[in-house]
Amino acid sequence: MRPDLDLEAELAAGHEAGLREIEPAGPVSGPALDLAEIALRKVNPKALGLLRRALREMDAGPAGTAKAARLCLKALSLDPDLPVANQAMALALERLGRLSKALEFYERAWRLEPNNPDIYSNLAMAAWKLNMLDGAEKFLRLQLQLKPNCPNGVINLAGVLRDKGCYEDSVELLRAALYAAPETPELWNALGTTLMDWGQPEQSLTFYAEALRLKPGFARAHHNMGYALELNGDAHSAISHFEAALEAPASEPDKVVSSHGYAHTLLAAGHISKGWEWYEWRRNMHYKHATNFLIPGRSWNGADRSELAGKTLVVVGEQGLGDEVLFANILPDVIEAAGPDGQVRIACEKRLIPLFARSFPTAQVARHYTIEREGRQHRSAPELVKQGDHDYWAPVGSLMRAFRPDAQSFPDRDAFLTPDAARVDAFRAQLAALGPGLKIGLLWKSLKMDATRSKHFAAFDLWEPVLKTPGATFINLQYGDTAEDIAAAEKRFGVPIHTPDGLDLKDDLDGVAAIGKACDLVLGPMNATTNLAAAAGGNVWFIRPSLVTWAMLGQREMLWYPRSRTFAGKFYRDWTGAMAALCEALQAHIAERAAA
Repeated sequence: MRPDLDLEAELAAGHEAGLREIEPAGPVSGPALDLAEIALRKVNPKALGLLRRALREMDAGPAGTAKAARLCLKALSLDPDLPVANQAMALALERLGRLSKALEFYERAWRLEPNNPDIYSNLAMAAWKLNMLDGAEKFLRLQLQLKPNCPNGVINLAGVLRDKGCYEDSVELLRAALYAAPETPELWNALGTTLMDWGQPEQSLTFYAEALRLKPGFARAHHNMGYALELNGDAHSAISHFEAALEAPASEPDKVVSSHGYAHTLLAAGHISKGWEWYEWRRNMHYKHATNFLIPGRSWNGADRSELAGKTLVVVGEQGLGDEVLFANILPDVIEAAGPDGQVRIACEKRLIPLFARSFPTAQVARHYTIEREGRQHRSAPELVKQGDHDYWAPVGSLMRAFRPDAQSFPDRDAFLTPDAARVDAFRAQLAALGPGLKIGLLWKSLKMDATRSKHFAAFDLWEPVLKTPGATFINLQYGDTAEDIAAAEKRFGVPIHTPDGLDLKDDLDGVAAIGKACDLVLGPMNATTNLAAAAGGNVWFIRPSLVTWAMLGQREMLWYPRSRTFAGKFYRDWTGAMAALCEALQAHIAERAAA
């Protein structure tokens, strides 16, 4: 029976929302689709030829995957019930981000060939990406029943258990596999990754080291070792492992991911200029998070800022909202470099337009638009760009090499964004009505929390000593669902956290900047709100799992916001130590303000 598929509609739809990032096992035991073995069967030779071409296109990277899907569809038209054709089509759809439709084709392949363990693996990978973790676990256990002790199956099952937060189960599974096959470096690497994700990067180093002893040129283990060393606060030692990972990467995507990681580690180690040079790898289309900028004309990413004098430059925001605010640090300098005879046009997230327009009155400010097509994010700025009416364009991160090549190039500014003065005054009046004490804005989590992301944020209970600090009145600046945490603070700690009136903390970013400035102090992890408050001149104290990260640029305090402070413990995720330091500093700050 011919499958029901409108391929062009699937290609146009782009990535499905909310997909989980996963790290599946490497090619421990051969390719996912073995066409050499299939060729021995009675298969339509034209269909087989089409599938071979399709797999070559998929191996070529994202640009070839849409072509591969079309070739698979032609193969299916010749033999709709060919299991491998359905499997290949599912694989192409999966790489294009059309996971729900991919599952349909994996299921067709399974019904046609129910004893093929690789199809269970395919089903598991698709379910894993769709965050259907229970289903992914079930499929992988079925794969291992058909193919016991398969290293890829064990590693992938351990990864699913890790993402479910079942770290002990993941460790035990891998330990049992290592007992049976202690010379398998991929298993040692996977065990290291489970421990690292569990928040134990120091322990993970032992297992990465063993993987590298068994396989000295194991690029993925070198990459992971570098990442773990950076988390442990040793970015300088991490550099050599990223360099080793880049000597013989397993694939072009692995090369791009390691190049991106190398850039972050160079920045974390304070090698700022070289770090920004390598940071350009984020634009490589083999990087799964790369954005395709649909901006006509010449892309400027040179190091000579004098080239911008008298020119028209379109600057396009990128990354997440927090990074878009962080990188706006350079916009006053970019505008100055263009001079009175030039023009800077800023394409930003639509919620930032009022704030950016006020902050950069000589610039033209409009929103950027982002769409998903064929598994790729595409960004444009049609309101700012017409063919031939500008000299250059650049993603904002690509301007760092010219404007922030070293620590000395960061200006000593109180602020680089200008909040609405009337709203600042109004929020100050609203906060003053809450009574005496410093008005302290508080954030404690991310809008998206799961087992992986949660390790970057202190558990809410750990805020208790801070919340009980005398002389402080706390203001809720946390967007998302906060009712349970706020109720718990009042019931268990006896501390009210006041939510400001008339402010949408998620969508009214102009208001968020204003209240961040109005508060006496803002405490929280580095996210969009704390970035906005610091950029608008608010007094912000960041709390982090580690001081060694790319945004710190090898410094003890943030160069981006010279009036801010940063708190971290003595080792990665030492939240108790970080909170103790924060609490002590807060008490001293309140006492100092009271004495003034």
